[in-house]
Amino acid sequence: MTDVSALSIDQLSQEIARLRALVGQQEQTIQTLNHQLHLFRTARFGRKSEKAVVPEQLALQFDEAVPVVEVQLIENCPPTETQTITYTRTKKGTGRKPLPQSLPFVEQVYDLTDEEKQCVCGCALTHIKDEITEQLDVVPQMTFRVVHIRKQYACKACEETIKLAPLPKQPISQSIATPGLLAAVIHSKFRCHMPLYRQETMFDEAAISLTRGTLSNWVIKAAELLTPLVKLMEDGIQTYDVAYADETPLQVLKEKGRPPTQKSYMWLFIGGTPSQRAFVYQYHPTRSHQIPADFFQDFKGYIHADCYKAYSSLAAQGAIRHAACWAHARRYFVDVTKTTKKEGLAHQIIALIGKLYLLERSFKGNNASVATILEERTLKANPILLQIKEILDKASLNVLPKSPLGMAIFYALTHWDALNTYLCDGRLEIDNNLSERSIKPFVIGRKNWLFHGNDRGARAGSILFSLIETCKYHKVDVFSWLKYVLANIQQAHTITQLESLLPYNINTQLLTDMRKLPNLTFSAQGGVN
Repeated sequence: MTDVSALSIDQLSQEIARLRALVGQQEQTIQTLNHQLHLFRTARFGRKSEKAVVPEQLALQFDEAVPVVEVQLIENCPPTETQTITYTRTKKGTGRKPLPQSLPFVEQVYDLTDEEKQCVCGCALTHIKDEITEQLDVVPQMTFRVVHIRKQYACKACEETIKLAPLPKQPISQSIATPGLLAAVIHSKFRCHMPLYRQETMFDEAAISLTRGTLSNWVIKAAELLTPLVKLMEDGIQTYDVAYADETPLQVLKEKGRPPTQKSYMWLFIGGTPSQRAFVYQYHPTRSHQIPADFFQDFKGYIHADCYKAYSSLAAQGAIRHAACWAHARRYFVDVTKTTKKEGLAHQIIALIGKLYLLERSFKGNNASVATILEERTLKANPILLQIKEILDKASLNVLPKSPLGMAIFYALTHWDALNTYLCDGRLEIDNNLSERSIKPFVIGRKNWLFHGNDRGARAGSILFSLIETCKYHKVDVFSWLKYVLANIQQAHTITQLESLLPYNINTQLLTDMRKLPNLTFSAQGGVN
């Protein structure tokens, strides 16, 4: 402790200033920690949605006062004009949808007894029509044997010539796995997120012995067979000037030179024309900046991505322009609003960003052309962005940089040019939500199977996720496509033949029979499982 009696007035003033600064730092630390604690509690117990700000569930909000600077800025801010934007939205139909007529069916006929067919007047009732209703039934995991009978012939004259009818080339030689079984295993794990050990249990319940190790080897070999298709998709991304990128953590247990607890990453790159848009996943042990730099080495155009330096630094190459994500910028302000009930600058910024998104929704609802989108953004979105910029510039002079609000302002201003890139081209989007939505299926799957056993499995997963997500985007049935391609890819010997198998090039008429049951023979010992 300082001896106050021995200090002069100047020394006392300096000590008071020091203590005030210390108190200010501690108050800032307390505010930051309270903000972080609230975000953790909200993530654990509260609402996950970032839509309109409403009182939090379970009374998770802190009743904190809004900083005076925030109120002052709003009071001094000029009144904003109200702008009405209209757009149409197609409402989804309600009620029960009819069952697909392609499904096999069993008829069950119900008739009246002979006594019930007599009227009380004594006459016989006449059949006038059938009342038909449908239900849906299922036989779990229907499996059946494919018995290959190869005719063999010999010459009785010379007794030297023997000929055997060839077996069609299989995806995995000397294996019991047909294209349909491989497609079912891959579809169950990577489309329906069912781990292989659960599939092993399902087969075991059907009295079929297939170990998890066998299933895993099948998945890896099938992915190796399909790798050339993903290479073609990578080339397609380079030929179009709009792309998307994102990444998410992944755990790989057994990888040479790395502990099992060390983070690996699954990267996602999206690109190509809308009619041939490709989704390419890549497994890498690190989050190195070199990974997107290598992938986009020959790329020229716009890349939608968050503001991770691996993406923002791509613009330094000159041929690439970074289109930052407004959803990420908005999220920082949403986090601020979660810790206060009172309206403040963060609410104002969110409202203005909401106007930008309302304009974007109107484009989609009205199927606006690229030229119309570019013109409307210049006329309507640009003034809103200028208003946001003015508010943020003023606020940055008064808000503490390390406060939650200060960090939100700093993020937006630091990446302001990239956030405005989407104004340059009507094909661009306001955010990177396409990548966010596309990487979500991998995240959901990761929650089910938790990790990859080794790097071979992780790379196989990246190949199969690439093809499945591309199928989903182009509304191609995943199972049917996998079954057809696994049966035919070894007969594709040229680039043109391989390109015809890509999800966005496939002739869908070829897939119509992939889900149909063949004519089965039921043996007395059990037949079909």
